[in-house]
Amino acid sequence: MAQLPLNKFLTKTTVLTTSSTATVYTAPIGVTSIVLMAQVANLTTGTQAVTFVHHRNRPVLADAQGNGAQAGNTDSFLVKEFEIPANDAGNPLSGKMILESLDSIRAYSTNASSLQLVLSVLETANS
Repeated sequence: MAQLPLNKFLTKTTVLTTSSTATVYTAPIGVTSIVLMAQVANLTTGTQAVTFVHHRNRPVLADAQGNGAQAGNTDSFLVKEFEIPANDAGNPLSGKMILESLDSIRAYSTNASSLQLVLSVLETANS
């Protein structure tokens, strides 16, 4: 079996679409990822809006006290229709975000091809 690298830094760049199911990054199997930075640039001369979503693919079991259970295939909005002024940029993520294996980041705009997203990600192999 091939070994996964312990730590791998990535930069993901994409032009956002108007699809609410547009997945821009998914943590691979056997990997926990940390989104270190997310920045969205508005490439137009008018204000545009971005929606930034954490998608939980697999269910999360409750802890020993019965707390924290979450169904799989669940979206959690981090920002919804966050407006970015013309020829400017915004950060839809105010800190770092952990993505467990198969968790995804989804993002989309209100105007096709008007926003560009850059993610800085650290992938760490699960032991």
